Amino acid sequence: MLIIAKKKDYYDGVVGTVGVDKTIVYDRIPIEYERDSFPKFFHGRTGIGKKHTTTPFHMLDYHSVKKEYRELFDEHAFFIIGFCGKLYVGWKLYCADAKYPHEVKTTITYNLDDIKTFLEPRGFNNNLEDSINYVQNFNALQLFREFNAPVFVYDSDYNRLHFDFRVYNNHKSKFIINPLLKDYEFGKLFGAVQAFQEISMFMGGVLGRGEKEITEVADKYKITQHGFDYKYSFRKEPEVKNKT
Repeated sequence: MLIIAKKKDYYDGVVGTVGVDKTIVYDRIPIEYERDSFPKFFHGRTGIGKKHTTTPFHMLDYHSVKKEYRELFDEHAFFIIGFCGKLYVGWKLYCADAKYPHEVKTTITYNLDDIKTFLEPRGFNNNLEDSINYVQNFNALQLFREFNAPVFVYDSDYNRLHFDFRVYNNHKSKFIINPLLKDYEFGKLFGAVQAFQEISMFMGGVLGRGEKEITEVADKYKITQHGFDYKYSFRKEPEVKNKT
């Protein structure tokens, strides 16, 4: 696989050990969406007024840190990474820097057993394990095909700079196609060689992208990068397969 990108990701060095297959080209152009342009599955609510419902993905957000763990961290945020056909849930655990109390120290974890231990429902009765299972079992293949990309992320608290929510720091949710996985320490789930191989196989097999097609896709999204508002919409909602 030939990778074209301005910034390095943690698996890029594998090219030097396995060689370059130029029939598979990953033009890793990051494309960022603000809240009003998110795909509908990542909107926090559906409906209007009293008839609205919280979407299943966002049920992950309705939890608080248990009192006995607040010495370790007090605030948290979830993110969902789409990687080669599947969805993975991760968390950012925040605590204040001992030297600079308003600055944030962030720990990223994918250990769902720990998260289930640390958090408890907030506001109304909901089950964290059910929400995690929903995301992990969600049939996301159409999302990847619609984006024509092997990787994306929904980050519910993008670019947090300060620990205290009351401190203005421009933190907000964001949806990104072709993000840098090293920013989310994705190597904790997939080593560099495995990540490279998974992306290469997914693009060559499921997406079946050659150089011509990926160039056309990149040109379409360059419109967004130059200040135009590209609105994303789904043509068909993917089916949700519930495992019993």
